[in-house]
Amino acid sequence: MWEKKEPVFGDQIKVNRGFYSHHGIYASNDCVIHFAPPGNTGVLDPSAARIISTTLDEFLNGGTLEVRTYTDEELKKRRAPNEIVNYALAHLGEGGYDLVSNNCEHFSNMCAFGTKSSDQVESVLSFLFGGVKR
Repeated sequence: MWEKKEPVFGDQIKVNRGFYSHHGIYASNDCVIHFAPPGNTGVLDPSAARIISTTLDEFLNGGTLEVRTYTDEELKKRRAPNEIVNYALAHLGEGGYDLVSNNCEHFSNMCAFGTKSSDQVESVLSFLFGGVKR
């Protein structure tokens, strides 16, 4: 679940980009770590995408911030905020973006839980393949 509220250190955050949501890890208003092309050009170039750090304003790019809230089950699996941010920072500069298996939501979930997953990808695959997971 996602809420419109102020983020705190280690939060998973997202912003709606129209047909998809862009995900990141909040460390401060001056440090959001996320998988994106450098330079905030708005051009989706998967080969240029890297784990980068930007300001919150750059991350939002005029959009509305949403912060993840966790179920009790998710809270049991979630890493501590300092572990989340340290994991994210340790991967700055890495590439390998793949829409289906290594996107910004995968990265955010990997930081928070230690496993890659993307609800957006699962929803599309479910729609395209009638609930059959690949």
